Amino acid sequence: AAYAIGAALVDTEIQVTDDELSSMGVEKGMMTLVDQARQAEMLTQLSDHLIAASHASGGSAGNSMIATALMGSATYMTCKVADDPDGDIYLADLDESGVAHGFSDRSDAGVTGVTGKCIVLITPDAERSLNTHLGISETLSTDEVNEAAIRDSEWVYLEGYLVTSP
Repeated sequence: AAYAIGAALVDTEIQVTDDELSSMGVEKGMMTLVDQARQAEMLTQLSDHLIAASHASGGSAGNSMIATALMGSATYMTCKVADDPDGDIYLADLDESGVAHGFSDRSDAGVTGVTGKCIVLITPDAERSLNTHLGISETLSTDEVNEAAIRDSEWVYLEGYLVTSP
């Protein structure tokens, strides 16, 4: 079994041109932490692109647990989502992939705030430029840790980005 602690992020993948990246002041190929207002500004600028955008759960730990579960291993993900559409997407992806988590029903996730989101801007050369707002994941704490699930696991995956979090 594998256990992970990490940011719950919903990736919104949007195809853009290099000129569009430049006009938004986005550094190509980098992961940049942004606030909710900056993400809203970017999404407004890209509103005509959103019809073709895809949405899926993301984040290093979440992606690792989904892949591990799909390969047949028992997995558990400690994360934090808000009671919003992105939280619904994130938990549905975990459930569909067979990743256990700390939300016994949807009301358990009813945390105020917003679920983390990563706007993934993809240029024609397949380069990804990530613009991440951690949202409620910034408040992830020891309160969410499931010690029994850790004891039952052979592997523990701690997301590297957690190093910057209190």
